[in-house]
Amino acid sequence: MDKQIVFYVFLFLFFSCEKQRQKSSRDLNSTEHFSIATDLGNLKNVEKHKINDSLYIIKGKFNSYEIIGYIKENNKRTGWWEAKDYKTKMLLARLEYRMIDNKEFVNQFILYQGGKIDTLRSKFYSFTKTANLIKYKFYTPYQLKAIRSQGKLNYRYFYEEEEKKHLECNCKKDKNVFNCEFYFPKGISNKDIFLRGNFWEMFQLNNGDIGENNIYILDTINQKRSNETVKLFNPG
Repeated sequence: MDKQIVFYVFLFLFFSCEKQRQKSSRDLNSTEHFSIATDLGNLKNVEKHKINDSLYIIKGKFNSYEIIGYIKENNKRTGWWEAKDYKTKMLLARLEYRMIDNKEFVNQFILYQGGKIDTLRSKFYSFTKTANLIKYKFYTPYQLKAIRSQGKLNYRYFYEEEEKKHLECNCKKDKNVFNCEFYFPKGISNKDIFLRGNFWEMFQLNNGDIGENNIYILDTINQKRSNETVKLFNPG
């Protein structure tokens, strides 16, 4: 069995058995899946280094994995975390923590197989800008038993420190990838704009169960540069 699969399943089973015995494993969300391996109380040989007055980098060992990530001064996890094979240092997973409604939330997670991103089991996004067109791609875990699903991006754009519009984009689905594109706002050429929003997927399984995926975006786009490709992760 691949180490990536072992890592994911181990987190799944450990958390389910030890922390939430009363809760069915199929009800665990991505934040719960990863919380046990990134909990400072569960790490061994922990190293903590100060970056600035409010941010620290953490490095420790969990089982046979090396965990690296960031915490704020209040010990809240933030930014991108990594899980590597402790011996080989092979990258197995990356996940992004954000504070949503004052709670730690795994906004994106990227699982690797053979050194490449496993797009069928990961949840992340990227976007490109070509001329005046902005294109987003949202990857969500493939649901074999899903009979229907839909995805939407609700977003706002800002420039000159003011919110200008609140818009919605219906995404087109291709397997487990949702594509959303829209034009750069008119009348604000040669200015940076800031996009903030939330992609939301809802799907129904063949047994009637309903599930969802959420990804929050916060991006800066420069109108001056064309053919720009922006990724919120660095697969190495």
